[in-house]
Amino acid sequence: MPQGLRHQLWIVAAAAVIFFTNLGSTALWDEDEPLYASCAREMLQCGDWVVPTFNGELFPEKPPLVYWLMMAGYKLFGVTEFAARFWSALLGVGTALVTYHLGKRLFSADVGFWAGLIVASSIIFTVSARAATLDSALVFVTTLAILVFVAGGMTKRGGIEKKNVAATAVVTDSAGLVPDSWLVFVLFYALLGVSVLIKGPIGVALPVILIGVFLLVANHRRQADVRAAENRGRHWTRKLIGSVRIFAPRNVLRVAWQMRPITAVVVVAAVALPWYVLVGLRTDGEFLREFFGVQNLGRALKPLQGHSGPFFYYIPAIFIGFFPWSVFLGPALIEAVRRIRRRGAGATEILFAVCWLAVFVGLWSIPSTKLPHYVLTAYPALALLTAVFVHAWIAEPVRSRIARVRMRRANVTVIVVGVGIMVALPIVTAIYLPGQWMLGLVGLVLVIGGVWVWVLAERGKAQRAMAAFALTAVAFLTAMFGFAALRVDRYQNAPVLLAEIRGDAGGDCQLAAYRFFRESLVFYADRHLTKYSQADRLAEFLDEAEHPYVVTLDAYEKELQERFPGEFRVLLRRPRFLRPGEVVVLARSKDEQPLHTAAGRNAPRLQ
Repeated sequence: MPQGLRHQLWIVAAAAVIFFTNLGSTALWDEDEPLYASCAREMLQCGDWVVPTFNGELFPEKPPLVYWLMMAGYKLFGVTEFAARFWSALLGVGTALVTYHLGKRLFSADVGFWAGLIVASSIIFTVSARAATLDSALVFVTTLAILVFVAGGMTKRGGIEKKNVAATAVVTDSAGLVPDSWLVFVLFYALLGVSVLIKGPIGVALPVILIGVFLLVANHRRQADVRAAENRGRHWTRKLIGSVRIFAPRNVLRVAWQMRPITAVVVVAAVALPWYVLVGLRTDGEFLREFFGVQNLGRALKPLQGHSGPFFYYIPAIFIGFFPWSVFLGPALIEAVRRIRRRGAGATEILFAVCWLAVFVGLWSIPSTKLPHYVLTAYPALALLTAVFVHAWIAEPVRSRIARVRMRRANVTVIVVGVGIMVALPIVTAIYLPGQWMLGLVGLVLVIGGVWVWVLAERGKAQRAMAAFALTAVAFLTAMFGFAALRVDRYQNAPVLLAEIRGDAGGDCQLAAYRFFRESLVFYADRHLTKYSQADRLAEFLDEAEHPYVVTLDAYEKELQERFPGEFRVLLRRPRFLRPGEVVVLARSKDEQPLHTAAGRNAPRLQ
């Protein structure tokens, strides 16, 4: 079997096990999953592929491409959790394969193999690939676009090693870095146009800035190599000034022109603009005002929904989200910087991955609103840099005492995290998930795997040690998200509440939420859920509804019983999911008849 095919089959097998194991066996997790899944279902039910709606109202937070994918999943598998998550998992596997080809193109097939495994077996990437959200699709399309640019432009080690390139050519032509073919640019920008239909303007902005920054830095380095003699003996201040000039307006404009901006505008507009025009016309501009003004500009200027953090927010977020491979991340970054400074073989390719990481993480650190998955598009770059380090260690595992110490520290970290999970999870579950102390056994996978890797590494069996580490990562993530999540899912409320309501109603019913709302209630109710924050408005609903059911919290139960004496009976109460208090379902008392008042006849009725 050819090496490339064997590599890809292993990557697909590992990713499929992690992403697809019991994919549809848990209910959708609030808030994002049922929000997007409900939006896709409403669009499908209405036959409207243009205007996203949730709970019967305009939903201007995201463009429609992920909803379209979910709608296709519903057509294939029915309206189920698996169908809503299917494309995320499939595109997660696709991203692992694309990362493999990036590593193979930039470095070697072995580096690509490790990069594909690494990106697929990190925590936050697994979360996105198993979730009915847009993140997996965005990462796939962005990474594929970058692969297109790299494959069409960067010749194999075609940067700083080309000693015969004249100084003027280095600065003006980006020889060996920029694609010569117009079709490569068309495909590159077409994919970015697709990302605009997934995320919005940021989908095209970040990859374009990445390429631009890389070309500026690479051109400067190549020019410095050609003129190395002039730099000898220069004071450090003059060298610093020379580095700052990398981003001089003339250089920026030159690189911008090399990236064919007219082609970019035409192609991206051809792919994405038709939908934006249609949705603007259909909603009288309301969608566009809300989407660009609040969801894009607003998130940058102030934290939305409490998702804030300091400028360095993504440093700890990455070390957690990239686990277990983050135990190698520090040494991998140090080694990357050293190889770039030495200007040896592969330095330009490593520089590209570093620019990718720096641009995506750095720019996402500026907006006020921050969430761990915002930097998910940088994870293939993290995987590439880590894979370079892993491959070098396998090739020469005992080259220095420092390398051995680094591996020991990595294994100790994995073992300590495993022990921490075994201790901490039973304590947490005792508070929020009574009786689920066995969830702590997930950490045992890390403990056993860490010891196994340690023994192999100390015996000098580097290849087997890293294979054992990868197997440990796959087993840990599969155990956590494929099996442990099933036990946590038992404590979710929406499916149980709605099943109880349907059983009690025996037919049509009307639903309302009083001072409590969860997106999952809308999905599992398969109908619009009217929200009330005032008892007088709820009275109008009760007057109109023949079979009313009210979902609220125990904190408001007494208030409603006093406001509507004898009107309600408690159908069901359950502890809130991972929060204090109870969710209560109130149904009309058996002997209570609906009050058909004038106000009630004019009250809004759930359709």
